[in-house]
Amino acid sequence: MAGRGCPGVVFGMHTGPKRLAWLLPVLLLGCALVSSGCATTNFVRVRPHPQNPLTARLNYSVFSGLQPTDRTLQFLESTGYRGQRDIRGMLLHCRRQSSDSDAFSRGHALAELQYLAAEATQHRDPSLAMELAFDAAGDAWSCFARPDSAGMHTDPSDPVTRDTAELYNASVELLLRLAQKQQGLSAERTIQLSITGRSVPLKIPFPSVLMDGSQFGAIDFVSDYEVRNLRNRHTRAGLGVPLIIARRSDPAADPPAAYYTQGMSLAATAVLRFEETSADESPASIELYDPGESDGLIVNDALLPLETDTSTPLARFLSNPDLSLLDTWGLIRPDLAEHVEGLYMVQPYDPDRIPVLMVHGFWSSPLTWMEMFNDLQADPEIRRRYQFWFYLYPTGESVAFAAARLRDELQAVRQVCDSEHANSKFDQMVVVGHSMGGVLSHMLTIDSGDVLWNSVSRRPVEQLRTSSEKQVEIRRVFFFKRNPAVGRIVTIASPWEGSSLANQFTRQLLGSVIWLPNRTLELSRIAFDQTDPRSADWSSFPRTSLDSLSSRSPLLRLVRETSVPDDVCHHNIIAIRRGRDPETWTDGVVSWNSAHRSDVSSETLIRAGHSQVVRHPDTAREIRRILLQHLVEQPRGGVPVIPVRHSDDQRPPADDADE
Repeated sequence: MAGRGCPGVVFGMHTGPKRLAWLLPVLLLGCALVSSGCATTNFVRVRPHPQNPLTARLNYSVFSGLQPTDRTLQFLESTGYRGQRDIRGMLLHCRRQSSDSDAFSRGHALAELQYLAAEATQHRDPSLAMELAFDAAGDAWSCFARPDSAGMHTDPSDPVTRDTAELYNASVELLLRLAQKQQGLSAERTIQLSITGRSVPLKIPFPSVLMDGSQFGAIDFVSDYEVRNLRNRHTRAGLGVPLIIARRSDPAADPPAAYYTQGMSLAATAVLRFEETSADESPASIELYDPGESDGLIVNDALLPLETDTSTPLARFLSNPDLSLLDTWGLIRPDLAEHVEGLYMVQPYDPDRIPVLMVHGFWSSPLTWMEMFNDLQADPEIRRRYQFWFYLYPTGESVAFAAARLRDELQAVRQVCDSEHANSKFDQMVVVGHSMGGVLSHMLTIDSGDVLWNSVSRRPVEQLRTSSEKQVEIRRVFFFKRNPAVGRIVTIASPWEGSSLANQFTRQLLGSVIWLPNRTLELSRIAFDQTDPRSADWSSFPRTSLDSLSSRSPLLRLVRETSVPDDVCHHNIIAIRRGRDPETWTDGVVSWNSAHRSDVSSETLIRAGHSQVVRHPDTAREIRRILLQHLVEQPRGGVPVIPVRHSDDQRPPADDADE
């Protein structure tokens, strides 16, 4: 994710004639690797007009614009109104009706007529429109705040009365939009109604780590945006106006903010609450709720559902031009992508939630996880108990170097967030990795000993002719121990036996176009130049990620021959796109023989291609199952191996046809 620092550095390179020589190899590489690449996705677009469900309900006249619904006209007729369809006359008639007879219909009619009047006057008299929208919301609110004769409150999500709830929501949104234009909106500001002198403060009734008014920035309306390229839009019908609130971060006051993604935004719902008193006018306030923390709001001892949308704020945040092409530059120009690599949080750090770290694969970026993240955060239990982190790394260089920086990053974030190592949630971390990211995830749970270094050089590190600082760096990359904070890993379509992608052609092609960081080249040459000349072969030295993913890779041999410790659960997911039997099953990049492990806690087959499996709904369901299992079944050693499970809808196809 493009967060700490400036993502623009990735694109700040010269493109003169001397630099263009690598374009043809890049294009050839793109053709060779297209099946595994992750295309840049645009998740949202601005609507030409805000979405308003009332538009479809209200009658429309070419000459008069929006007109009352048949429901309101029927109420007027049933109560003896015989005048013209004049908003003022109809309003006066409704107000003269007794509030005791058919109070719900009266409240709806009053709210609708005042809303229409506010819509009609908002451009020529915004102050009057604000008053009308306020009163419209109050009349619609009374329909839900007051119990019926049986003492029951009307459910705003009930289809029978849904039009009244939408009327309330539209009135509140119109009031907020007008206030934003006239006065601005913020958590510290009070909305002033200039004609009557009424004031409406903004409040957060339940402050939390995620929703703190002092850190609020700009406020946008969900209805301004249309979600694209997300399979599901997670919403809930109820009362309120879904909002997108930008969050300001200050690492000086909040150290974990150093890991917050640039442009972090939060989902919220605004409710205009009216308190009934003996006075003529009821005091009112705008209350902001976090839909991840609150399922509803209490009104006169009744719990009414909130109108929520958690997907649009995520899509709005992801549609950032600075996120474009990070996957490709991370592959071809890791020397530049290193400036934005690291661990990113998309929500404020919460010490009461278990971290779930998601590690993307080859030629990819954290954007590949957003479909799954959108679905997982829609589950209330997942949302309440977990926080999701994403690791961005340049996928072009050797896996050993990427894994070393991941280990360093986890140590650094632990020091910032839990320097005393007293938070037990941190020690329950779940790591989910796709493809090459699964290899990195596995490496967090094992000790390397000297196996990896011996595959590079038989000379002890202390005998290398280099500085002590460089010896420390070499040890950091080639000698490592498990991270005890990781309690469970999930690997998806990972090439334990290598990938067909890492063939001689693509390895040579990638080696000819990739620009490795100087730090990587320097350490590699120190090790290579001092290797026994009789076995020295620079062409086979694991310089790039594809070198690390070849079937002969010493690093893969280490991870496939080393199981996770007994106190760590390892769940393995295999993608299958075609093949008639296990010997020919493949996802197009990794075969079943390569992705299968016999030493895992569970193994599941998903019918999908290599890059599509991360966005497949069955994968999201399996990750959800694993996370819920993690909550009640913390690893305690000696985890039994569960046989491979093949449900009917997960069994791979019986022919060679692509999906």
